[in-house]
Amino acid sequence: MSTTDSTAGAVHASTAAHASRETAVTVTGGVAPSSLGATLPHEHLLSDFAPPGDTAESWARVGRVRPSGASRLQLYRAPLTMELLGEIGMGAPNRDDWLLGEEELAANEAAAFKLAGGGTLVDVTSVGLGRDPAGLRRIAETTGLNVVMGSGWYHPAWVEGLADRDVESLTEEIVRDLVEGVDGVRAGIIGELAALDPEEPAERAVLVAAARASAATGAAITLDRSGDPAVQQRVLDLLAEEGADLTRVAVGHCDALSPRPDELEPLLERGVFVQFDQLGRLPSALSVSDDQDVVAAVLELARRGHAERILLSQDVSTKSQLLAYGGGGYGFILQQFVPYMRMLGADDALIESVTVRNPRRLLTIQTPKADS
Repeated sequence: MSTTDSTAGAVHASTAAHASRETAVTVTGGVAPSSLGATLPHEHLLSDFAPPGDTAESWARVGRVRPSGASRLQLYRAPLTMELLGEIGMGAPNRDDWLLGEEELAANEAAAFKLAGGGTLVDVTSVGLGRDPAGLRRIAETTGLNVVMGSGWYHPAWVEGLADRDVESLTEEIVRDLVEGVDGVRAGIIGELAALDPEEPAERAVLVAAARASAATGAAITLDRSGDPAVQQRVLDLLAEEGADLTRVAVGHCDALSPRPDELEPLLERGVFVQFDQLGRLPSALSVSDDQDVVAAVLELARRGHAERILLSQDVSTKSQLLAYGGGGYGFILQQFVPYMRMLGADDALIESVTVRNPRRLLTIQTPKADS
């Protein structure tokens, strides 16, 4: 028996003890999927997106350029204020902006989402990006909101030593997060995974581990779209080869393709969810997509028969996106985007699909059947 088979067998037994045939796993325990309500499937409540380490090399490993020069370094190290938002909107890095670490602030922002009609928020902060299981549970308990925690790793470059680990240990850790939890706080989804390259050994290992853990537990996978369509197809091929059900995979960051919905068809043909998750961001000269384009794409994809494969979210990951700093907060979709969809002709069925039914299917975990 292979390690994967052994892991899957153990999970079958463990999952049965923790869940009914269908459940959604939140940081406070399993809940009936029907209780999730309006759901944001790709957000961050507590996270830290600053490069691990503060050297030019560590920044380069995560694909960023460390600020140089006195003025840029001063801006990077300054506390976030409203006066800095213009420069930050033009791409200037700011350490404080990248850190969501205040539980009280996060709870207040999450409570505003609930007040707007929200029911569930999925925090896809992976290991290495400041994931805080205990903090997420406290926020859920304070607000009464369903909070779902992510598992796995965003990218090997963000986690020291990850590239040296084998697939078996990576798979076992994801499974443990999903079945046993971290100090009792269980994950309910795998990811967020970055736009990983299956030709790079360390990145391939993360993808294989995610696929095997998904096959073993029934948990969905959420990952970022590759800018190269051919690479994206190879990622999906690998996930499927390793046992993942592609109808349980969400491909995020699809907003840039919204003006060209034909380019989303190769993804939809694979059965995945296409996820528009950059909504509610303040416009700037660097904006690569517009929320109006996303509305048009959603309506067009629904017309083509794809309404059940669309997800909407905002990927709040910086302070400047919060209500407290003048951003749209977590309630933007329900307060502004959905009404705009209605203005352009979206009916109740479509809105229910993209805000409630589709994320509910993503988060619903089917208890794996015992091997015959």
